[in-house]
Amino acid sequence: MTLPILLSAALLAVPVQAPAPHPGTTKKPPAAAATPTGAAPDATAGVPPAPAATGPSASAVAPAAATGPSATAVAPAAGTGAPVASSAPAAATRPSATAGKPAAKTSAPAGLHCTGDPAASARAGRTPVLLIHGTTSNAKANFSWNWDRAFDAEHRAHCDVDLPDSGNGDIQVAAERVVRGIRYLHRAAGARIDLLGHSQGGMIGRWALKYHPDTRAMVDDYVSLAASNHGTREFAVQCAAQTVCSAAYWQQRAGSAFLTALNEGPQTWPGVDYTQIYTRYDEIIVPYRLSALPAAPNVTNVAVQELCPLETVEHFGLAYDNAAWLLGIDAIRHPGPARLSRVSRATCGRPLMPAVNVFLFPSNSAAALAQSTRSMLTTPQLPDEPALRHP
Repeated sequence: MTLPILLSAALLAVPVQAPAPHPGTTKKPPAAAATPTGAAPDATAGVPPAPAATGPSASAVAPAAATGPSATAVAPAAGTGAPVASSAPAAATRPSATAGKPAAKTSAPAGLHCTGDPAASARAGRTPVLLIHGTTSNAKANFSWNWDRAFDAEHRAHCDVDLPDSGNGDIQVAAERVVRGIRYLHRAAGARIDLLGHSQGGMIGRWALKYHPDTRAMVDDYVSLAASNHGTREFAVQCAAQTVCSAAYWQQRAGSAFLTALNEGPQTWPGVDYTQIYTRYDEIIVPYRLSALPAAPNVTNVAVQELCPLETVEHFGLAYDNAAWLLGIDAIRHPGPARLSRVSRATCGRPLMPAVNVFLFPSNSAAALAQSTRSMLTTPQLPDEPALRHP
């Protein structure tokens, strides 16, 4: 049994209780931030959602990088060969209201771990990135051995959010920590920033942007890997059968009150570019197309199989998958969302993104799986979904 299959089985069985930087290019100026884009495909009117309460946030995303609708560990997808870095150029940040102003000297908020100088990174055309992990995971398990290493290699400043309760708690509360992370990194950079999230981490930022409108002008790109944008039928079946689930599992069921509130009305905002990357073999987000957002000029919905047809990666593997990396970094380095026609297929067949150490991969993915397993065994179980918080 491969590690991806073992991980999936574990998740569904456990009762729920320095290369030189690339030359910069110039990103487009932000669009007017007033008019929302995208219609909500399955939105349900009449549910007055509310922003997350302040204070410590709940969590988000994946095993082996995350679990629940967001995980990461697992065995590589089909293919052989050593990973090779993409040659796409780095992109400069969009103009921001605070561009050119010195960053405020404030300490990072709780749960935020930052690397590099955001202001220097922004000036060099390497947009700083805020990384958001998935349900049952944490920043270290989800990103320290893949995307963090990739950003370190190109001298791109980045911050990782550690969500409370390993992303198992009320996502409305967890979103407050994401909001604080966005504001802090934007202030430190003096320019727009990018978001990168896996599973729940690919969705939770949308709650922040919707109910904290000031953050929309702070974000350039939002790259999501197997995002739980419209939940999953898998959790709906699981929570119904068990009668209890973690708060985040309840909220990530397809049709939950939380997701109905999130997707009611506009699902995306002008000035923010959305790249939704998913896999046709996702065993957590079921069906996988629930990750997609409504079509719009600033939205790219793309399966890794559209780039590399033989790709067999599943949900958790998108955190370190080479094809997902090629698409995600294209969005981060260029104006607009990822563009399939711009991405080279030369390295299709390689299972791991360039930054992943192939020799440490087994231990890193095993540690990520262990984190998710511990999290699932110890998280509080609830008989119902948490109530919506009103503005």
